[in-house]
Amino acid sequence: MVVAVLVVTGAIGWALHAYGPHFGIWFPPPSARDYGRTALGLLDDGLYADTPQWAGARADAATRIDAATTHDEVDAVLGDAIGVAGGKHSFLADADSDEQGADSYEAPTWSMSGCVLTVALPGYMGTPEQGSSYANSIADALSQDDLCGVVVDLRDNDGGDMGPMIAGLSPLLPDGVVATFTIGDRRTPVALSDGRVSGGGTPTSVGQRAKLAVPVAVLTSERTASSGEQALLAFRGMANVRTFGQPTAGYASVNTAIPLYTGRTMVLTVGTTTARTGEEFGDDPIAPDEIREADEAPTAAQEWIANNQ
Repeated sequence: MVVAVLVVTGAIGWALHAYGPHFGIWFPPPSARDYGRTALGLLDDGLYADTPQWAGARADAATRIDAATTHDEVDAVLGDAIGVAGGKHSFLADADSDEQGADSYEAPTWSMSGCVLTVALPGYMGTPEQGSSYANSIADALSQDDLCGVVVDLRDNDGGDMGPMIAGLSPLLPDGVVATFTIGDRRTPVALSDGRVSGGGTPTSVGQRAKLAVPVAVLTSERTASSGEQALLAFRGMANVRTFGQPTAGYASVNTAIPLYTGRTMVLTVGTTTARTGEEFGDDPIAPDEIREADEAPTAAQEWIANNQ
């Protein structure tokens, strides 16, 4: 009996040591070198980890990690390496980044021009309560009576958590697969059903809302990035949608968050996004249907809606 308990305990300890770092569990507490070597191995899942550039950067990082004496020194090495393994969308986040996101929460806003609603979606990171408020404020605006068109303004949406964005926009989107994340050999659908989004960002629900069959204009700029671009791609291929403004920032690739022993987080790019059209998007800007200066895009959108009601 004692032997069996020891065997089970040992197996659990081995599993935590081998797989725990993928989920932020570091057992037992690692030395600086072991911590760095393990974290470096996690970067091998990066989108560009099969390139010669990563092979060279990895070897250099391993040498620097072996010379490091503290975990913070290792994090400095990881901060330099992550952009090579994952590309420009990858970064090392500070331990308090989630709190900073909650403190800087900005709610969506909306306005009416006749029967045309304009709803502006800022970037979003925050608490579950803030995410629910963010999503429902969009969906509530879209639930007004007698709308004849909608302008979705993503010009200042620099990203964050896509879940509340897609859920909030659900009255404008068909249920089903919104987009697909391709990560290595795996394909993960981002799905929408009765006002609930799953598979992309925080699962968020606004409840079942009536679908709107109206012209939708989407505004973008060079500041539209990451989850802002995911919100844009949710409309890709829809017949009643047209986009206006400037090409986006080019961060439509897929990230995963890896908690580190130090409390920091490696945000590593591991895949690309495939729209319902079959087009694949990653680190290149997404061009709108009509190139317009920032101050001209809203007027162009309103005119298009007026001509397509």
